[in-house]
Amino acid sequence: MSSTASNYDVPKLVTGQILAAFALLLALTAAWRTIISSFKTSLPLLAIALLYGVMMFASSYVEEEHNFWYWTTTAWLGLLLLKRYA
Repeated sequence: MSSTASNYDVPKLVTGQILAAFALLLALTAAWRTIISSFKTSLPLLAIALLYGVMMFASSYVEEEHNFWYWTTTAWLGLLLLKRYA
C-alpha cells in the first residue's frame, strides 16, 4: 500500500510545475498595468490568490469542498476588478 501511495511520476510533476509557473508569468504580464495602477483595489484579489496557492500544498485541504469557495471568491473579486475598469 505504501509503494502505491508514493508512486509519483516526478517528471510529469516537474513539467506541471513549470507550466504553472509559466502561466502565472503570462497572467502577471497581462495584468501588470492594472495591478500597478490600482494596487489597493487589487490587493484583496492578490492576497486570496496567493494564500489559496499556498494552501494547495496542504494535504488536508486538497479534498475539502471549501476549495470551491476559495475559487469562487477569487473569481468574484476578479470580476469586480474587471468591471471597475471596463
